[in-house]
Amino acid sequence: MKNNSGLVTLVIIFLLIVGGVWYTKSYQSPTPASSEEVSTTVTPEAMVEGEVSIMENTFSPDTITIKEGDTVTWVNKETYGHDAVSDTGLFRSPRMATGEKYSYTFTKAGTYTYICGIHPFMHGTVIVTK
Repeated sequence: MKNNSGLVTLVIIFLLIVGGVWYTKSYQSPTPASSEEVSTTVTPEAMVEGEVSIMENTFSPDTITIKEGDTVTWVNKETYGHDAVSDTGLFRSPRMATGEKYSYTFTKAGTYTYICGIHPFMHGTVIVTK
């Protein structure tokens, strides 16, 4: 019986370590960047009209202005999952893995705020004009 209890203990420790690594990778919080780490370089990818990149635990741009009938596409450029969830329930993307996209067409003027449901500290806004 002693040998079995030692094995059970090892299995539990292994599962705790694996679970901790998974949790850490899935639910990372943003690390404040030093002023030296902040880059003001805009890449051509970030210039796609109607596109919001998800990177470094932020929506970029965090506010986007479009016209009625335009579509916003969120692109996950992280190595772990994110989603985009409207504060009012208007839209809810599935969990997007690395490189996956979600699009929503806005048909009515207004200001729409949203978060990442997985990382609720991430906020964004879509402003729709006529």
